[in-house]
Amino acid sequence: MELALIQRWQNGEAEAFDELYTQHAPAIYRLGWAMLQQTESAEDVVQETFLRAHKARHRYDASRASFSTWLYQIALNYCRSHLRRKHLFTIPWLYDPNETPDLPDGRPGPESHALRGEYRRLLWEAVQKLSPPLREVVTLHYYMELPAVQIAETLKCPEGTIYSRLHNARRYLAKALSEKGIIGLELLEPQNAH
Repeated sequence: MELALIQRWQNGEAEAFDELYTQHAPAIYRLGWAMLQQTESAEDVVQETFLRAHKARHRYDASRASFSTWLYQIALNYCRSHLRRKHLFTIPWLYDPNETPDLPDGRPGPESHALRGEYRRLLWEAVQKLSPPLREVVTLHYYMELPAVQIAETLKCPEGTIYSRLHNARRYLAKALSEKGIIGLELLEPQNAH
């Protein structure tokens, strides 16, 4: 049970910390990479998140947020600070780079593959132009695959705000892509609405 593991960690047990790190570090790395788009920076996000979490371990309260949500909050705060210092805000593809989303164009073969690559490039460029609050929600929902309720907890805002930001982001992305001749953003429908 994770709660028992967390309690052991809060009591100073190093093995419990190691186990929590092993369980949660991959997700924090993915979030760091999605926000900063650099391997070294993503590794820094993991290290800094767990360092800050360890220092604040006695302040974690399971009745207020899940452990992963608490870690996401710490990681996002670190990423925001990093981005303010660097004056940049980029995220990678909305999808795993090893996966190819299905496009409205269903033609098979090399043409379809080339269109998918172009579509992803244009989608990535459009995402870069979103405001920081919309980019964060898009990253957490589509890249991290978090449900809206957990995003609301992570960003400390109402769930309705998350739905509104997702709606606005999809509308902006649909418009930006339609201006490039791409229609149909079925793949940008909510993945884990509840």
